[in-house]
This record gives sequence, C-alpha cells and structure tokens, in this order.
Amino acid sequence: MIDRADRGLTPVLALTIIIGMVAVASIGIVLVGTGALTTSSDQLQDERVEQSFVNLGSELNTVAASSDDTRSVALGLADANGQVSLVDSGHITVTASGLEDPIIDEPMRAIEYRDGDTVVAYEGGAVFRATGAQARLVSAPQAEYRQDAFRLPITRLEGVESVSNDRIRLSKVRSDRPTRDSPSVAGRFVTITIESPYYAGWATHYERQVGDKYVTVDHANRTVTILLGQPNPDGSYDGAVTAVGDVLDNGGNPSVNGSISATGNVSITCEAPANCTGGEAVDLRPLDDDIAYLFETSAEDARSIDGTTLENGTYYADELLLAKGDGFEIDLSEGDVTILVDGNIGLDNAKIEVVDGAGTEHVARVYTTGDVAIGGGSGGVTVESDDPRHFQLYGTSEMKFAIGQGTFTGTIYAPRDEPAEGTNELVDEYLNNADCSPDADWADVCIGTGSVDFTGSIISGPMSIAQNAKLTYDPSLSTVEPTIAIPPEHLPPKLNHLTVVVHEVAVERE
Repeated sequence: MIDRADRGLTPVLALTIIIGMVAVASIGIVLVGTGALTTSSDQLQDERVEQSFVNLGSELNTVAASSDDTRSVALGLADANGQVSLVDSGHITVTASGLEDPIIDEPMRAIEYRDGDTVVAYEGGAVFRATGAQARLVSAPQAEYRQDAFRLPITRLEGVESVSNDRIRLSKVRSDRPTRDSPSVAGRFVTITIESPYYAGWATHYERQVGDKYVTVDHANRTVTILLGQPNPDGSYDGAVTAVGDVLDNGGNPSVNGSISATGNVSITCEAPANCTGGEAVDLRPLDDDIAYLFETSAEDARSIDGTTLENGTYYADELLLAKGDGFEIDLSEGDVTILVDGNIGLDNAKIEVVDGAGTEHVARVYTTGDVAIGGGSGGVTVESDDPRHFQLYGTSEMKFAIGQGTFTGTIYAPRDEPAEGTNELVDEYLNNADCSPDADWADVCIGTGSVDFTGSIISGPMSIAQNAKLTYDPSLSTVEPTIAIPPEHLPPKLNHLTVVVHEVAVERE
C-alpha cells in the first residue's frame, strides 16, 4: 500500500529525472557541436593552405619559365597555425646507359607549410600534402612524357630558410639546359631517380605518365625510380674487326680478309681491297646495362638448356661449359632462339651447330655476362648454311674471347670504352689451349694457337691474331643490326628525345 506522502513525491521525482535527462542531452549536443565546429575549422584551414600552395606553385612555375620575371605572392597564412619555411628536401638524378656521368644530379629544396605532422609543400614544380609518412599529389609538376619525348623542368629554389607566412617574393635568376650538349638518348635506357619525403606523390605522377610497370618505389629509402627508353646498339657489322685498342700479328701466318678499324696500332696486312687502319675513332656504347636488363626481365621465364636440340624460344644457364660430346643444335626453322648465359661459355672439343636457318631471317643470339673460350681442335660454332648472319654472340664491356683451334661462324658484339681488365677466366682455368701465347694477356680477343677459321665480324677490345688463323668478313653482314632481344612486353616506353631544364628562382620574404 502506497502512503499518501509517497504518492505526493512521485510526480516531483519524475519531473526531476526528466529535467536531468534534458540537461545531459543538452551538454552532449553542445560538446558534439563544438567538436564538429572544430573539425570544420581544421578542414577549412587545410583547404586554405592547399589552395595557397597551388597558387604559389602556379606563380613559381610561371617565374621559373620566364626570362627575368619577379613576382610578389600573397600566401595569406599569417593567422594559420603552422609555419612556412624553405628546406633541403631531396635529390633528383637522371642517368643514361653508356654515359659515365649523370645527365643531372641535382639537390632539391621545398617550400613547406608545417603544422605538426601535416605538411603542404612545393617541390620541383609540384605541390604535395603529407601526413606522417604518407604523401599525396595535390598539383602535378610540368614534367611530361609524350610519345617518344620527355621534358623535365626542374625548379631550383635559392634563399634563406626563414620565409614569411604572409608574402614572399620570387625572382628568376637563370636557366640551364644540361641536355643541350649531352649525347642523344635514343637507343639508351634513361633512369630518373627522385629521393624525397614526397616520393609517393612523385610516384603517382609518373605512374600516370608512363604506367606503373616502369615506376619502382623504395619505401625504405623514400625514393621513386622511373625507367624509360628501349636499348638499340649503335654499332654495325661493316668490317672484319672493330677494336678499341691494338690489333696485332702475334706470330705465325695469320690473315684477315676484310677491313680493320682500331683506335690503336694495326700490324696485320689486310687482303686487298680491304682497308686496315689504326688511330681511328671508335665510339660505341657498351651493352652492360642492356644485358643486365635482358637477364632481369627474361631469365626467370626462360627454359633450361636440356637435350641436344634448342628450338624457337628463350633459354637460360648459369654457365655453359661443354666438353666433347656435350654439344647441341640450334634449330631455327620455327623462329629465333635466344640463349642467356649468366657466366662463362667454354667449348672444349664441343660444337654448337646452327641448322635450318637458310632462307629465313631467323637468328640464334647468345648473351653472356662472362668470358668465352673455344679450343681442343674440333670445338666451335658452325652454321649449316655458312651464313654468319644466323649466329650472334653478345657480351659486356668486360668480356674476353679466345679461340685456339676450331671454327667460328657468326658475329661477336662486345663494345667497350677501354680494354677490359684481367685475363680470360676460362683460359686460365679450363681451356689453356685457347690462349694465343704467354705474351698476349693484354688482348681482349685472342685468336690462334693453331688453325682457326673465323667467318664473320668482331666488335670488341684489343686483339691478338696468331699462327694460321684466318678471319674472313662476309659482306652480307653489312645489313645486319646488333639487337638486344628484349620481349616487347618488357620494353619501357620509347625515348628518343630528352630535355632537362633547370630554372633557378630566388625566394625571399617580403
């Protein structure tokens, strides 16, 4: 039974509870509203900073491209929480295969607005927003790849670190064009490497430009690497011998039926009407980078060298050391055959025979990262049709080639800037009967401890020819172009024209 007094308190208690609930709800609404207002305010400031830097980037790029422009830019960030400064930020390097020095090797500076972990920055022509280790592209740089041409403007920022949040002055200083006097990039790999806190944003831009397959991101080192260009050797098989160094008669009765062009001395008399001269200018690009890329992209999917016949396709071996009875045929009836040897090639009384290529354009191409030696009397490379166009051997600038007794029909293409160091590993360890003589260690190409019949063309380093060796040039080789057989699906975007312009702009507080 409820007491009258209790009955009177019940409405009062209920009203008190209702008032309390309303008060709590009101406080919650106020807190949520305050949080929403704070978030909205932060977003507005972020958008304001980004828009300010997009405008700054546009003005900077305009001044950079001008001849002597000067502009005052209002950042409008005097009341912002962060600070604007000019900082050392990264590095950009552009290299081309076969060139000893980089085309450009340039430190980069950035104008940054930093508020805690959040950064908005202008670097190298682009605007980025970064939070912690993450960076996204806000405004793209003017670097552009189109068809077979790439234009890379780089803005070099000069000035003190202290920059105003309010107004800054931009003044054009000068422009340099590093590619003006550089060799052509046609037929070369070109690599652009950018190290930057904003590497992820740079990767986004270049993935849009050339595709993500040829853009490599290294998160640990905060770098992005872009690969362009399709390798195309710049030499031709238009003579019996093209050599960087001497081409010398090393005793006996050697003969050369074809022209010799060498940077050093030539002591072998050519059979008329060929021309054999020393002191020539030989400037051919080494294949080191090309062969490395070929192995990188093709070796994993290549077949192993098993059996006695290799047919159309790509094959791989860590080394190829063949003794008598270990030789094999290369059958060209169905198409080209490519052999990748990541090491030395030795034929000790063993033969590689190229068959069924007559009447076709099919070619057997062998690429090696090591040395080559042939000896033992019956070793060598033969072509069923005696046509040297059907067998082509390619090596790096360090490859040494030696043949003692035996036959070789085909071409050797291993250009270099200077003679290779050391001696032929296989001659020292495997085929000492392929050495010309004890006093010919200087030669990159050593022909003849006995009777050697060589038909084709050699492009390499210094050469020693001895004994009864006979070199015969086949004029049909003048129409053959050296080739790096990279499958089309692994070829980076073609690049024939590269323009790099560095614009220096002074940045001052106003």
